[in-house]
Amino acid sequence: MMNLKTTAMLGNITRQGVSRQFMPLTNSKNSVLNLSQRTASQSGNVSANAPSNPVRSFSSTQASRDGNNNNNANHNITGAHQFNNPSHFSTTHLGALPLSSQRFQGPLASNVNFRKDFNKSGNKTIPRYSQLSKDAWDAVNGQDARAVFSYLQEMRHEGLYADSALSSRIISQFLELNNPKDAEKALSMLVDCHRNLGRTLSAAQKNTYTSLAKDIANHSSDFSQALSLAKLLDRHGLLASSGFADGALRSYRQLKTTAGLDAVKTVINTGDVDTLLTLQSSLKTNNRYKHLIEILSDAKEMNIIPTQETCSRISLSFMQLNDYTGQLAWDTAVQEIYPGYKPTVPEDMEQDMATLGSASSPSSPAYSHHSRNSSTSSNTSSGNSNSNSTGASASTATYRAPNSGSQAMPRNGDASEAIIRACRFGYAAVALESINKMISQNQLPSAQAIADTIQVCAKREKERTTDYQQLFQLAHQSLDSISDEAQRHSAEYEVYNAMLVANATLGDMTSAKKNYDDIVRLGQFPDATGYATLLIATTTGAVDEAHDALRILEEVKRHRIKPNIFFYNVVIGKLSRGRKIERVLEVYEEMVQQNIRPNAITYGTLISACTRVGSEEMAKNLFQEMVSATNYHARHGPHNAMIQFYVRQKKDRQAALRYYDDMLQRRLTPTEHTYTLLIEAFACIQPYDLTEANHLIQSLKRGPVRASESHYGALIHAYGVEHRDVSTAETVFNNMLATGIVPKGPAYQSLIESFITNNQVSRAVAVRNELLKSGQPSSAYIENTLIRGYSLDKNIRKAEEIFDAMMDPYDAQKNKNSNGSASGVIVKEPSTYQSMATAYLENGMIDRAHETLTRMKGQHYPDLVIKPVEEAIYAASNKSIHSGKNALESKKEDLRVTA
Repeated sequence: MMNLKTTAMLGNITRQGVSRQFMPLTNSKNSVLNLSQRTASQSGNVSANAPSNPVRSFSSTQASRDGNNNNNANHNITGAHQFNNPSHFSTTHLGALPLSSQRFQGPLASNVNFRKDFNKSGNKTIPRYSQLSKDAWDAVNGQDARAVFSYLQEMRHEGLYADSALSSRIISQFLELNNPKDAEKALSMLVDCHRNLGRTLSAAQKNTYTSLAKDIANHSSDFSQALSLAKLLDRHGLLASSGFADGALRSYRQLKTTAGLDAVKTVINTGDVDTLLTLQSSLKTNNRYKHLIEILSDAKEMNIIPTQETCSRISLSFMQLNDYTGQLAWDTAVQEIYPGYKPTVPEDMEQDMATLGSASSPSSPAYSHHSRNSSTSSNTSSGNSNSNSTGASASTATYRAPNSGSQAMPRNGDASEAIIRACRFGYAAVALESINKMISQNQLPSAQAIADTIQVCAKREKERTTDYQQLFQLAHQSLDSISDEAQRHSAEYEVYNAMLVANATLGDMTSAKKNYDDIVRLGQFPDATGYATLLIATTTGAVDEAHDALRILEEVKRHRIKPNIFFYNVVIGKLSRGRKIERVLEVYEEMVQQNIRPNAITYGTLISACTRVGSEEMAKNLFQEMVSATNYHARHGPHNAMIQFYVRQKKDRQAALRYYDDMLQRRLTPTEHTYTLLIEAFACIQPYDLTEANHLIQSLKRGPVRASESHYGALIHAYGVEHRDVSTAETVFNNMLATGIVPKGPAYQSLIESFITNNQVSRAVAVRNELLKSGQPSSAYIENTLIRGYSLDKNIRKAEEIFDAMMDPYDAQKNKNSNGSASGVIVKEPSTYQSMATAYLENGMIDRAHETLTRMKGQHYPDLVIKPVEEAIYAASNKSIHSGKNALESKKEDLRVTA
């Protein structure tokens, strides 16, 4: 195996091949350039296909980013404490370092073929990466090795990275100069060069960097620097595979033993405690929870508290290892620090946790296919006869019903507790499999465990076809085994409340109403989750949702039900859509007074509420409050809300791009909606950059987010409406069809808007008819556009025909077949009434506009929605009166002159 110095020497020997030590950073797994970076040097002829946009440019691929938040905790390094054993960090298991001739090949032809094209062309210009490599070698071997930092910085800016030989030489030079701090700084910059564009490191590259980190730690023998290096590795996702944890933890315990916790406290902070816990958690040792609780107890004694996110991650790691005893011990210890602590699933772990149960073989009980057992004992309420509203068949994935010939014995111990914990984290498949296992062992889960399973299955898409009726029957068996009347009463409540949540989630409001009545007969009311689920299910979105939200909020208060974060998020969301910003803020303040911490969903909803009413400063302040919160987990919603506000309302591209850059820095992969907004930002905000917008569409041909109808629709709208270029808009539409995308509405709407804007009403109608012929329904927004088109064409009768063919929201709500459209009839939106009123005003029919306003008010829309229509009619009326007075005065003047 080559050690650090040997590799560095080989690097010196191969310096004549300096062009192989830097290479363009591209990504075969679809990465998107940070908008603050360039795809090509302004001074270098790197790619003939490099975008010409002088401000920002995208690569031809998308982001494949780590979801972990970038923890920028301060490195409180003093260098005061030393290791006695410099071999804490072994590098013997890593094997040979990667050769400098290894390359990354990306999807762009200009990058793949660059070296070949350079050699063939006979162009003698030194490639940019060759020059930087030579300069870096000269700097690190010169009088001031620190001069290499400027070249590493430039390398990062250019999207290049150093190979293992140059990387090793840089680190070894600083260590030979006995300067481990600069070695660590250089290592950080080297890794950043790889990761700054979202590039995933290969196994060989990971080995290189982790080996270099160990060399630095062994050289300095400094505990605080070892901790700093651990955080560096953790930030880049290298800690788990580094073998670094064991040495750092031994040094921590050695320091604690020899110098005491007071000495430890002088060199660590909250971020360092999180790192120590992460290091310990990465070791799968016996009595793992004891070592973790030891560090937690040390932190408590030092009055340095770890974050709840770290505590949750560790709790979830126990679940992944099926160590429920360890999880229970850990959660209990954390509750001494955070009273009422309940672990939450960070966004970057949601996918892993959701698929935890799916690792079982297809024949496992949770996924077994079987016929329903008709002989299963039944003791159901009449209110639950239709619990499986999705129509789960005999092949539904569910649990095994107990054999009717044997009596299952109640088991309310560890197994039921494990089911409850699995449900707490949303592991529906794990809960179902655990129930199967208990039944196979002739044991009966507790009613609470079954109730929790019912709720979590309703919330998880994969398990929504579970046979809730069988679960309900099993719950009644468990209820029958409870002899204590008070306990049985409490358990019945949990079961009925769970069925209410499940039925309301699945849209079976008849059964949900019966569940509600069952709960009332017990002398109780649904919990906050039950009320929130009912609120979601009973509002259609067509009328004032804020009215329902306030009514439910008052009922919850009246019955003294303890609200939770889910309930408040639903209420705030409904009030936000109703544009009742004052009530939104009142409910938010009430939530804070209840000591309920807002989460990213809460902040996202609040920010959306502020942007809806144009309150920029309030939205910015809430966003800053959100990212500064100790329990903040990065989510897409708030970032997208801010980007949308600056794209569609403020028309400020630079502000929108700042929030996009912040999204990337927090390692959030842009969503489909994010890319739609970016296309609009370049195509619809001056100075226009349609080249960049088209480039972005092309970049979405590969990757986790593919080019979709909404992306093409945004570009069609830009050409046809913003730039009045109908021909190019049609070309974009046809190009979309050529890619295989089947439009379902948004692209048609954009094309129709393009024709209307350019006074081609007949062609717009033809496109709408083409949409209907394809089997796709029209929408309220498409019909609104046609109303506007007929108005501009002075054909008010046709506009009225479209308006009258649509259904008023209250009528649709009464229609049992209504799901946004009733029996094929499109339901009017607030904008529909506004479009019709505007059409009347543009054609001088103020009285008919008043009639439309009255009809709109009958739908109980919020005042903020009705106000623009009222103001438009008022302005038109005043203008008409003023014009009439002027005409009368003019006539009088003419008569006077004649006389």
